[in-house]
Amino acid sequence: MRVRELFVLAVGLKLLLVYSYFSTDFEVHRNWMAITNTLPIRKWYFDTTSEWTLDYPPLFAYFEWILSFFAKRFDSKIVELNNLDYAAISCIIFQRATIILTDLVFLYAITR
Repeated sequence: MRVRELFVLAVGLKLLLVYSYFSTDFEVHRNWMAITNTLPIRKWYFDTTSEWTLDYPPLFAYFEWILSFFAKRFDSKIVELNNLDYAAISCIIFQRATIILTDLVFLYAITR
């Protein structure tokens, strides 16, 4: 199979599983968007609101920060810092969609 065919297959599978099980990582990434959207940069790595502290390198934190601007417009509750375990359908769809869009960026990068 070619890369594009694998990508289409992977996206199809992800779309089928949008409403299914999600792991702890779902809340971790939602919380990281909340941290980067709500707090000043100097506090990103020191927030203790949740057990899901931001512990990835700064480049990834900035990626979450960029996503948080779109998340806030999609569903403002996604980026509320004290909104632990928020899993509204809008939040689920947003997070799944950003994964697929990020995969598109990777696909573009590896096929160029």
